[in-house]
Amino acid sequence: MGRSTQSLGLAPPAVRRDQRAKLARHIVNKVVPAILASNARARKGADGSQLFVDPPANRYGDEEPGRSETHGKGKDEEVETMYVKRKGQGRRKIKERDGGVLREENGNSIGKKGKRRASWEEGLMSSSIAPSEQDNTGTRTRKGRNIRIITTDTLTAAHMLTFPARYPDVSQIAPFKKKDPNVCILNMASPLRPGGGILAGATSQEEFLCARTTLLPSLKDSFYRLPEVGGVYTRDVLVFRDSAPLGEGTKGELGPGERWWVDVVTAGMLRFPELEGEEGEERRLSKKDRDLVVRKMMGVMRIVESQGMRRLVLGAWGCGAYGNPVRDIAEAWRRVLDGEVGRERKGKGAAKEEAETWDHIEEVVFAISNAKMATEFAESFGGGIAVEAGPGGHEVDEEGEEDKVAQELRSKISEMEAQLAQVWNPDLKTRMGVVLDGLRSQLAERESSGGDENHADEDEEE
Repeated sequence: MGRSTQSLGLAPPAVRRDQRAKLARHIVNKVVPAILASNARARKGADGSQLFVDPPANRYGDEEPGRSETHGKGKDEEVETMYVKRKGQGRRKIKERDGGVLREENGNSIGKKGKRRASWEEGLMSSSIAPSEQDNTGTRTRKGRNIRIITTDTLTAAHMLTFPARYPDVSQIAPFKKKDPNVCILNMASPLRPGGGILAGATSQEEFLCARTTLLPSLKDSFYRLPEVGGVYTRDVLVFRDSAPLGEGTKGELGPGERWWVDVVTAGMLRFPELEGEEGEERRLSKKDRDLVVRKMMGVMRIVESQGMRRLVLGAWGCGAYGNPVRDIAEAWRRVLDGEVGRERKGKGAAKEEAETWDHIEEVVFAISNAKMATEFAESFGGGIAVEAGPGGHEVDEEGEEDKVAQELRSKISEMEAQLAQVWNPDLKTRMGVVLDGLRSQLAERESSGGDENHADEDEEE
């Protein structure tokens, strides 16, 4: 009954965590600085990160963010100024605006790109048919925005949006053009320190990103503690590793021609909120905390919209180790994305201002690697969105990783118990019993370990 290969037990959790920490320190201290030294674009992105504290509402119309200038002496006297080039006449100002369309003196309108349109052309364009409200996999909202929920990790979802042709069985995304801005992803970050617990071997989403991209150098110490509402925007973050678990040496590193770019918004969610509800009932956030969650999401969306982003990867923000209910987070995202959140009233009886609808955002993907959580999120989000099984799915937190290892341990224990029952040699039986006891102790230790290990160090800082 011999084995052709040696049977090896799994390393204890503390040992594997130390191995991850060692490799993460090598990446942070050696690999990333070398990449920044040799890549001007990545270095410029890391050096140019911006901190947004309680960002204001974006007050532009249908034109692209940053394309217009605002002049005027007072709030009520603001005049948006745009310019148009005419053949033989140079660059001239166009000030008059009618319903979001700039007009010349002759009545013709000027589109986003400065092209003149006669009134009959404008009539044809205004009679265009609105996009369908829903398709088989996602839900279409304002201006044809497509919202999807995919069981995969953040970087794989961003890769799908950047290179949709490589995912024919999963992706129904419009082709990505070279002139389009990078896909933007939300780094669901620790509000206390850059990178969270990456140097300690933690495996939550922020640590996952910082071990595979040039994000960490852009998270400057002066930005912390992160603001309650707002976050850090980093342009041109280079992805240099795939989404596979961290391995030994250069395993998982992408070649120079395989590397790609994303933009990142780094923001923190509520940590360990007090939940309302009796024991045995559904536990929910308080009204105050729900309002704060919405404000945090509005802050992220304002940053994204102000930077002209079109494709966005979000997630079940704060639903892992931070203990926020999935239902509250999903419902808050739906309200924010659908423009149901109006501005606060400015005085008794005052009407609400027009809600923000993020018209420049065309594609939103919620990347949730845990299938059970993704299903619960989709049910709470509403709109009939079907959860799609995505590729990869290697972005696992410590709890998800422990589940896989525990399953493998149970399989090994069952196999060894069956073999032990057939052994008659007392010495061999004793040695196998020792190995079996060791596997059982590993399983017991793993099942008793908590899911908040990744953020234990953060609690000590508060």
